[in-house]
Amino acid sequence: MTTRTCMLCETGQMTLETRPVKASLDGLTQEVSDVRGWFCDQCGEIDFADSDSAARYASAMDDLVIERRKQRGKEVRRIRTRLRLTQKAAAEVFGGGVNAFSRYERGEVDPPRALVKFLRVLDRHPELLDEAKQA
Repeated sequence: MTTRTCMLCETGQMTLETRPVKASLDGLTQEVSDVRGWFCDQCGEIDFADSDSAARYASAMDDLVIERRKQRGKEVRRIRTRLRLTQKAAAEVFGGGVNAFSRYERGEVDPPRALVKFLRVLDRHPELLDEAKQA
């Protein structure tokens, strides 16, 4: 069996194997089968051994990014609607331009992380909306 020291953690041993790998992003996961690569037994680092494995993993990650955008878009729309704001009014309060909320809600663009966090706060404390409008 061929091994090498992991360049990331510098303590683990990496072994060349073919195995399933879970691509994950913000709680979403997708399994990618038959990934050939060097796997660290300590930190979990993967160094892909061939372009096919790397491309299939990258494709799974792309799918997760799209799914996360859709989920965040639904969340943004739910909160905006709960706050009784039109997309235009939401853009005036939170910034981002006239069409920003439409693009967020359709999952075309990831909303800024700070905006998502602030909307989540307003979802729990809608009474703060008036203050946010004045800020």
